[in-house]
Amino acid sequence: MFHAYIRTWAFQILFQTAMSNTKLHVPNALDAHLEDVVLAFGIAGVVLPALLLLAIAYAAWNPVSRHHLNRVSFRFLVCALISNLIFAATSIPTFSGPSAGCSFMAFFGLSILMFTACMFFCIALNLQLVLVHHVNGNLMEKFYYIGSVAVVAILNITPYAAGQFGYYNGTCWFSSPDPDVQFRWLLGSQSVWMLLMSTGEVLCFLVILGYMYRIHSPAIGKPPIVAYRSFILRIGLYPLLSCCLNFSGSILDIWLSKNPVPTELQWRLSFVDLCVFGLRPILYTFLAAADPGFLCAIRALLNNSKTTPSISSTSGLTFTNFSAQKNGSTTAVSHSGIAEAKGKALLAEQEPEQSGLSEAEREDKELQVSVDAQTRSEAEDIMRQI
Repeated sequence: MFHAYIRTWAFQILFQTAMSNTKLHVPNALDAHLEDVVLAFGIAGVVLPALLLLAIAYAAWNPVSRHHLNRVSFRFLVCALISNLIFAATSIPTFSGPSAGCSFMAFFGLSILMFTACMFFCIALNLQLVLVHHVNGNLMEKFYYIGSVAVVAILNITPYAAGQFGYYNGTCWFSSPDPDVQFRWLLGSQSVWMLLMSTGEVLCFLVILGYMYRIHSPAIGKPPIVAYRSFILRIGLYPLLSCCLNFSGSILDIWLSKNPVPTELQWRLSFVDLCVFGLRPILYTFLAAADPGFLCAIRALLNNSKTTPSISSTSGLTFTNFSAQKNGSTTAVSHSGIAEAKGKALLAEQEPEQSGLSEAEREDKELQVSVDAQTRSEAEDIMRQI
Protein backbone atom coordinates (compact mmCIF):
# COMPACT_ATOMS: atom_id res chain seq x y z
CA MET A 1 0.00 0.00 0.00
CA PHE A 2 2.79 2.39 0.94
CA HIS A 3 4.76 1.58 -2.23
CA ALA A 4 1.66 2.22 -4.32
CA TYR A 5 1.25 5.63 -2.68
CA ILE A 6 4.90 6.50 -3.37
CA ARG A 7 4.56 5.49 -7.03
CA THR A 8 1.40 7.59 -7.37
CA TRP A 9 3.07 10.59 -5.75
CA ALA A 10 6.15 10.26 -7.98
CA PHE A 11 3.97 9.97 -11.08
CA GLN A 12 2.12 13.15 -10.11
CA ILE A 13 5.39 15.02 -9.65
CA LEU A 14 6.68 13.86 -13.03
CA PHE A 15 3.39 14.73 -14.68
CA GLN A 16 3.37 18.22 -13.20
CA THR A 17 6.98 18.76 -14.23
CA ALA A 18 6.24 17.63 -17.77
CA MET A 19 3.23 19.92 -17.92
CA SER A 20 5.25 22.88 -16.64
CA ASN A 21 7.83 22.20 -19.36
CA THR A 22 5.21 22.65 -22.08
CA LYS A 23 2.64 24.95 -20.47
CA LEU A 24 3.20 28.59 -21.37
CA HIS A 25 3.55 31.00 -18.49
CA VAL A 26 0.40 32.90 -17.55
CA PRO A 27 1.14 36.37 -16.10
CA ASN A 28 0.36 36.61 -12.41
CA ALA A 29 0.61 39.16 -9.61
CA LEU A 30 4.34 38.58 -9.17
CA ASP A 31 5.05 39.63 -12.76
CA ALA A 32 3.72 43.09 -11.99
CA HIS A 33 6.10 43.43 -9.05
CA LEU A 34 9.31 42.05 -10.59
CA GLU A 35 10.72 45.56 -10.88
CA ASP A 36 9.99 46.09 -7.20
CA VAL A 37 11.85 42.88 -6.35
CA VAL A 38 14.86 44.01 -8.39
CA LEU A 39 14.71 47.44 -6.72
CA ALA A 40 14.61 45.87 -3.25
CA PHE A 41 17.61 43.68 -4.00
CA GLY A 42 19.45 46.64 -5.50
CA ILE A 43 18.85 48.94 -2.51
CA ALA A 44 19.85 46.27 0.01
CA GLY A 45 22.87 45.39 -2.12
CA VAL A 46 24.01 49.03 -2.03
CA VAL A 47 23.22 49.98 1.56
CA LEU A 48 24.64 46.93 3.35
CA PRO A 49 28.02 46.82 1.53
CA ALA A 50 28.34 50.61 1.87
CA LEU A 51 27.85 50.44 5.64
CA LEU A 52 30.35 47.60 5.96
CA LEU A 53 32.90 49.40 3.79
CA LEU A 54 32.60 52.47 6.00
CA ALA A 55 33.29 50.30 9.05
CA ILE A 56 36.27 48.69 7.31
CA ALA A 57 37.60 52.10 6.29
CA TYR A 58 37.44 53.33 9.87
CA ALA A 59 39.13 50.18 11.19
CA ALA A 60 41.87 50.54 8.56
CA TRP A 61 42.35 54.21 9.46
CA ASN A 62 42.56 53.65 13.23
CA PRO A 63 46.08 52.59 14.31
CA VAL A 64 44.63 50.40 17.07
CA SER A 65 42.95 48.04 14.59
CA ARG A 66 44.80 48.72 11.33
CA HIS A 67 47.24 45.82 11.56
CA HIS A 68 44.40 43.27 11.92
CA LEU A 69 43.32 44.07 8.35
CA ASN A 70 46.80 43.93 6.85
CA ARG A 71 46.19 40.71 4.94
CA VAL A 72 46.24 39.93 1.21
CA SER A 73 43.03 37.89 1.24
CA PHE A 74 41.17 40.63 3.11
CA ARG A 75 42.16 43.18 0.47
CA PHE A 76 40.80 40.81 -2.19
CA LEU A 77 37.60 40.49 -0.16
CA VAL A 78 37.23 44.28 0.01
CA CYS A 79 37.72 44.53 -3.77
CA ALA A 80 35.00 41.91 -4.27
CA LEU A 81 32.72 43.80 -1.88
CA ILE A 82 33.21 47.07 -3.77
CA SER A 83 32.54 45.27 -7.06
CA ASN A 84 29.28 43.84 -5.74
CA LEU A 85 28.19 47.23 -4.44
CA ILE A 86 28.69 48.63 -7.95
CA PHE A 87 26.86 45.62 -9.43
CA ALA A 88 23.89 46.22 -7.13
CA ALA A 89 23.84 49.91 -8.08
CA THR A 90 23.83 49.06 -11.80
CA SER A 91 20.87 46.72 -11.35
CA ILE A 92 18.59 49.52 -10.11
CA PRO A 93 18.13 51.41 -13.42
CA THR A 94 15.57 49.76 -15.72
CA PHE A 95 15.41 49.83 -19.53
CA SER A 96 12.28 49.34 -21.58
CA GLY A 97 13.98 48.64 -24.89
CA PRO A 98 17.24 48.37 -26.83
CA SER A 99 19.65 51.26 -26.32
CA ALA A 100 23.35 52.03 -26.13
CA GLY A 101 22.98 52.49 -22.38
CA CYS A 102 21.50 49.02 -22.00
CA SER A 103 24.37 47.49 -23.97
CA PHE A 104 26.92 49.24 -21.78
CA MET A 105 25.14 48.20 -18.58
CA ALA A 106 25.19 44.59 -19.72
CA PHE A 107 28.92 44.86 -20.46
CA PHE A 108 29.65 46.62 -17.17
CA GLY A 109 27.51 44.29 -15.02
CA LEU A 110 28.99 41.10 -16.48
CA SER A 111 32.50 42.55 -16.11
CA ILE A 112 31.83 43.22 -12.43
CA LEU A 113 30.60 39.65 -11.88
CA MET A 114 33.67 38.24 -13.61
CA PHE A 115 36.03 40.44 -11.58
CA THR A 116 34.36 39.30 -8.33
CA ALA A 117 34.81 35.66 -9.36
CA CYS A 118 38.48 36.37 -10.10
CA MET A 119 38.99 37.92 -6.66
CA PHE A 120 37.61 34.88 -4.85
CA PHE A 121 39.65 32.56 -7.01
CA CYS A 122 42.76 34.60 -6.15
CA ILE A 123 41.95 34.23 -2.44
CA ALA A 124 41.85 30.44 -2.71
CA LEU A 125 44.91 30.26 -4.99
CA ASN A 126 46.96 32.58 -2.78
CA LEU A 127 46.16 30.54 0.34
CA GLN A 128 47.44 27.39 -1.33
CA LEU A 129 50.57 29.07 -2.70
CA VAL A 130 51.49 30.62 0.66
CA LEU A 131 50.66 27.77 3.01
CA VAL A 132 51.53 24.75 0.87
CA HIS A 133 54.19 26.00 -1.57
CA HIS A 134 55.67 28.81 0.63
CA VAL A 135 55.27 31.48 -2.04
CA ASN A 136 55.38 35.11 -0.89
CA GLY A 137 51.78 36.33 -1.11
CA ASN A 138 52.70 40.01 -0.85
CA LEU A 139 54.96 39.76 -3.89
CA MET A 140 52.30 37.89 -5.85
CA GLU A 141 49.48 40.32 -5.02
CA LYS A 142 50.10 42.69 -7.92
CA PHE A 143 50.13 39.78 -10.38
CA TYR A 144 46.73 38.66 -9.08
CA TYR A 145 45.29 42.10 -9.83
CA ILE A 146 46.91 42.32 -13.25
CA GLY A 147 45.74 38.84 -14.23
CA SER A 148 42.19 39.48 -13.03
CA VAL A 149 41.86 42.74 -14.95
CA ALA A 150 43.31 41.12 -18.09
CA VAL A 151 40.89 38.17 -17.91
CA VAL A 152 37.89 40.46 -17.37
CA ALA A 153 38.90 42.73 -20.23
CA ILE A 154 39.49 39.93 -22.74
CA LEU A 155 36.31 38.03 -21.92
CA ASN A 156 33.98 41.05 -21.94
CA ILE A 157 35.38 43.55 -24.42
CA THR A 158 35.23 40.94 -27.19
CA PRO A 159 31.44 40.33 -27.05
CA TYR A 160 30.83 44.04 -26.43
CA ALA A 161 32.78 44.99 -29.56
CA ALA A 162 30.88 42.29 -31.49
CA GLY A 163 27.55 43.87 -30.49
CA GLN A 164 26.35 40.89 -28.47
CA PHE A 165 25.15 42.90 -25.46
CA GLY A 166 21.78 44.58 -25.36
CA TYR A 167 18.13 44.35 -24.35
CA TYR A 168 16.79 40.80 -24.07
CA ASN A 169 13.64 39.48 -22.44
CA GLY A 170 13.21 42.48 -20.14
CA THR A 171 16.84 42.79 -19.06
CA CYS A 172 20.24 43.91 -20.35
CA TRP A 173 22.18 40.80 -21.27
CA PHE A 174 23.32 38.82 -24.33
CA SER A 175 20.87 40.02 -26.96
CA SER A 176 21.38 37.85 -30.03
CA PRO A 177 17.99 36.74 -31.46
CA ASP A 178 19.55 33.42 -32.45
CA PRO A 179 19.54 31.13 -29.37
CA ASP A 180 22.52 29.16 -30.65
CA VAL A 181 24.63 32.29 -31.14
CA GLN A 182 23.61 33.61 -27.75
CA PHE A 183 24.46 30.28 -26.13
CA ARG A 184 27.94 30.18 -27.69
CA TRP A 185 28.78 33.69 -26.54
CA LEU A 186 27.46 33.01 -23.04
CA LEU A 187 29.38 29.77 -22.79
CA GLY A 188 32.65 31.11 -24.20
CA SER A 189 32.81 34.45 -22.42
CA GLN A 190 31.13 33.79 -19.07
CA SER A 191 29.85 30.41 -17.94
CA VAL A 192 32.86 28.20 -18.71
CA TRP A 193 35.25 30.55 -16.92
CA MET A 194 32.96 30.97 -13.94
CA LEU A 195 32.69 27.20 -13.58
CA LEU A 196 36.44 26.73 -13.96
CA MET A 197 37.24 29.32 -11.30
CA SER A 198 34.68 27.85 -8.93
CA THR A 199 36.16 24.39 -9.47
CA GLY A 200 39.63 25.82 -8.86
CA GLU A 201 38.51 27.34 -5.57
CA VAL A 202 37.22 24.01 -4.33
CA LEU A 203 40.36 22.18 -5.47
CA CYS A 204 42.59 24.69 -3.68
CA PHE A 205 40.57 24.22 -0.52
CA LEU A 206 40.87 20.42 -0.77
CA VAL A 207 44.64 20.68 -1.34
CA ILE A 208 45.03 22.84 1.77
CA LEU A 209 42.85 20.48 3.75
CA GLY A 210 44.92 17.47 2.67
CA TYR A 211 48.12 19.34 3.48
CA MET A 212 46.92 20.04 7.00
CA TYR A 213 46.09 16.38 7.51
CA ARG A 214 49.69 15.52 6.63
CA ILE A 215 51.13 17.95 9.19
CA HIS A 216 52.01 16.34 12.51
CA SER A 217 52.70 18.79 15.31
CA PRO A 218 53.82 17.30 18.65
CA ALA A 219 53.69 20.77 20.23
CA ILE A 220 49.95 21.05 19.57
CA GLY A 221 49.18 17.52 20.62
CA LYS A 222 46.00 17.10 18.57
CA PRO A 223 45.13 16.49 14.92
CA PRO A 224 45.54 19.48 12.62
CA ILE A 225 41.90 19.30 11.56
CA VAL A 226 40.98 20.15 15.18
CA ALA A 227 43.79 22.56 15.98
CA TYR A 228 43.16 24.57 12.79
CA ARG A 229 39.38 24.30 12.66
CA SER A 230 38.77 28.07 12.70
CA PHE A 231 41.50 28.57 10.10
CA ILE A 232 39.94 25.94 7.82
CA LEU A 233 36.51 27.49 8.32
CA ARG A 234 37.79 30.89 7.22
CA ILE A 235 39.43 29.36 4.16
CA GLY A 236 36.29 27.41 3.31
CA LEU A 237 33.81 30.26 3.58
CA TYR A 238 35.17 32.12 0.57
CA PRO A 239 35.34 29.37 -2.06
CA LEU A 240 32.24 27.56 -0.84
CA LEU A 241 29.94 30.57 -1.11
CA SER A 242 31.50 31.70 -4.37
CA CYS A 243 31.25 28.18 -5.76
CA CYS A 244 27.56 27.88 -4.84
CA LEU A 245 26.63 31.23 -6.38
CA ASN A 246 28.73 30.87 -9.52
CA PHE A 247 27.74 27.27 -10.18
CA SER A 248 24.04 27.89 -9.68
CA GLY A 249 24.05 31.13 -11.65
CA SER A 250 26.05 29.69 -14.56
CA ILE A 251 23.98 26.51 -14.83
CA LEU A 252 20.73 28.49 -14.71
CA ASP A 253 22.00 30.88 -17.39
CA ILE A 254 22.99 27.98 -19.63
CA TRP A 255 19.62 26.27 -19.21
CA LEU A 256 17.66 29.49 -19.80
CA SER A 257 19.72 30.24 -22.89
CA LYS A 258 18.95 26.80 -24.32
CA ASN A 259 15.24 27.06 -23.42
CA PRO A 260 14.06 30.56 -24.40
CA VAL A 261 10.36 29.57 -24.72
CA PRO A 262 8.47 31.31 -21.85
CA THR A 263 7.00 28.21 -20.20
CA GLU A 264 5.98 28.04 -16.57
CA LEU A 265 9.21 26.21 -15.66
CA GLN A 266 11.29 28.72 -17.59
CA TRP A 267 9.65 31.60 -15.72
CA ARG A 268 10.22 29.97 -12.33
CA LEU A 269 13.88 29.31 -13.06
CA SER A 270 14.25 32.88 -14.34
CA PHE A 271 12.95 34.11 -11.01
CA VAL A 272 15.40 31.86 -9.15
CA ASP A 273 18.21 33.19 -11.35
CA LEU A 274 17.13 36.73 -10.50
CA CYS A 275 17.26 35.91 -6.78
CA VAL A 276 20.71 34.33 -7.10
CA PHE A 277 22.17 37.44 -8.70
CA GLY A 278 20.18 39.83 -6.50
CA LEU A 279 21.27 38.16 -3.27
CA ARG A 280 24.92 38.01 -4.31
CA PRO A 281 25.99 41.44 -2.90
CA ILE A 282 24.05 40.81 0.32
CA LEU A 283 25.61 37.38 0.93
CA TYR A 284 29.11 38.64 0.16
CA THR A 285 28.53 41.43 2.69
CA PHE A 286 27.72 38.91 5.40
CA LEU A 287 30.81 36.92 4.37
CA ALA A 288 33.06 39.97 4.72
CA ALA A 289 31.47 40.93 8.05
CA ALA A 290 32.30 37.45 9.40
CA ASP A 291 35.99 37.69 8.45
CA PRO A 292 38.09 36.88 11.55
CA GLY A 293 40.49 39.75 10.89
CA PHE A 294 37.65 42.25 10.75
CA LEU A 295 36.07 40.83 13.90
CA CYS A 296 39.39 41.11 15.74
CA ALA A 297 39.73 44.68 14.52
CA ILE A 298 36.30 45.49 15.96
CA ARG A 299 37.23 43.83 19.26
CA ALA A 300 40.46 45.81 19.36
CA LEU A 301 38.53 49.05 18.89
CA LEU A 302 36.10 48.12 21.65
CA ASN A 303 38.78 46.96 24.09
CA ASN A 304 41.72 49.19 23.22
CA SER A 305 41.74 50.64 26.71
CA LYS A 306 42.05 47.19 28.32
CA THR A 307 44.33 45.17 26.05
CA THR A 308 47.20 45.80 23.70
CA PRO A 309 46.44 44.50 20.16
CA SER A 310 48.77 41.95 18.70
CA ILE A 311 49.16 41.10 15.05
CA SER A 312 49.43 37.43 15.87
CA SER A 313 45.90 37.44 17.30
CA THR A 314 44.39 38.75 14.07
CA SER A 315 42.32 35.67 13.39
CA GLY A 316 42.39 34.04 16.83
CA LEU A 317 44.15 30.99 15.39
CA THR A 318 47.11 28.82 16.25
CA PHE A 319 49.72 29.07 13.53
CA THR A 320 52.34 26.62 12.44
CA ASN A 321 55.85 27.60 11.49
CA PHE A 322 55.67 25.98 8.06
CA SER A 323 59.23 26.87 7.10
CA ALA A 324 60.54 24.94 10.10
CA GLN A 325 59.33 21.72 8.50
CA LYS A 326 62.44 21.74 6.34
CA ASN A 327 64.38 20.85 9.49
CA GLY A 328 61.97 18.04 10.27
CA SER A 329 60.11 19.85 13.05
CA THR A 330 57.00 21.98 13.44
CA THR A 331 56.64 24.80 15.95
CA ALA A 332 53.27 26.07 17.20
CA VAL A 333 52.69 29.76 17.71
CA SER A 334 49.79 31.27 19.61
CA HIS A 335 48.99 34.46 21.40
CA SER A 336 49.75 32.86 24.75
CA GLY A 337 53.05 31.62 23.35
CA ILE A 338 54.01 35.15 22.38
CA ALA A 339 53.21 36.42 25.85
CA GLU A 340 55.27 33.60 27.31
CA ALA A 341 58.19 34.50 25.03
CA LYS A 342 58.04 38.11 26.20
CA GLY A 343 58.00 36.92 29.81
CA LYS A 344 61.03 34.74 29.21
CA ALA A 345 62.89 37.64 27.68
CA LEU A 346 62.17 39.84 30.68
CA LEU A 347 63.13 37.04 33.06
CA ALA A 348 66.39 36.45 31.22
CA GLU A 349 67.26 40.14 31.50
CA GLN A 350 66.49 40.36 35.22
CA GLU A 351 67.86 36.97 36.29
CA PRO A 352 70.26 37.59 39.18
CA GLU A 353 73.70 36.08 39.18
CA GLN A 354 73.02 34.21 42.46
CA SER A 355 70.03 32.35 40.96
CA GLY A 356 72.07 29.21 40.74
CA LEU A 357 71.71 28.82 36.94
CA SER A 358 74.82 27.72 35.16
CA GLU A 359 76.20 29.56 32.15
CA ALA A 360 74.99 26.79 29.83
CA GLU A 361 71.45 26.98 31.25
CA ARG A 362 71.36 30.76 30.77
CA GLU A 363 72.52 30.35 27.18
CA ASP A 364 69.79 27.77 26.60
CA LYS A 365 67.15 30.17 27.93
CA GLU A 366 68.44 32.99 25.73
CA LEU A 367 68.44 30.67 22.73
CA GLN A 368 64.85 29.62 23.46
CA VAL A 369 63.78 33.28 23.69
CA SER A 370 65.48 33.97 20.36
CA VAL A 371 63.75 30.99 18.73
CA ASP A 372 60.37 32.10 20.09
CA ALA A 373 60.89 35.64 18.76
CA GLN A 374 61.89 34.31 15.34
CA THR A 375 58.87 31.99 15.25
CA ARG A 376 56.58 34.86 16.18
CA SER A 377 58.03 36.99 13.38
CA GLU A 378 57.50 34.20 10.85
CA ALA A 379 53.91 33.68 12.01
CA GLU A 380 53.17 37.38 11.63
CA ASP A 381 54.70 37.35 8.15
CA ILE A 382 52.54 34.37 7.13
CA MET A 383 49.49 36.18 8.49
CA ARG A 384 50.16 39.19 6.30
CA GLN A 385 50.63 37.04 3.19
CA ILE A 386 47.50 34.87 3.31
